Amino acid sequence: MSFKVIFWHWWAIAAVLLVLEMVLPGVVFMFLAIGAFASGLAVLVLADLSLEFQLTVFAVVSVASAVVLRPFLRRLAHGRAADRTINARADALVGRTIVLDSPILGGQGRVKLGDGSWAVTGPDMVAGTRVRVTAVRGTELKVEPAP
Repeated sequence: MSFKVIFWHWWAIAAVLLVLEMVLPGVVFMFLAIGAFASGLAVLVLADLSLEFQLTVFAVVSVASAVVLRPFLRRLAHGRAADRTINARADALVGRTIVLDSPILGGQGRVKLGDGSWAVTGPDMVAGTRVRVTAVRGTELKVEPAP
């Protein structure tokens, strides 16, 4: 009696690989699970596939899914720009245009922004000037005249 691999064997392997993906760090097992699912699908559609062909489908689809999906997953992991500054309020201010409440004298000044007051550095300017935030260093905003 010989053992024959049928489609649900591959799908069981895919399920185990997906569980490993959830338990272990990294994203490698997901690509292998996709390859196992594709091998099971190939066996389901073409019943008399040799084990060598099944393993070839598994390997090719696993590598192809890694090549195709990895850039998408990397972008997804980095998130949108708004998501990156959700807990970094100061970084979200870079590029924002604000109006000076008090003048900048000797390169130093203050601006009221929301419910807080921020130290600003930049060229000397009078109160009421529109400025753009170019950088943040701690609790200090570096500004330049807004266009």
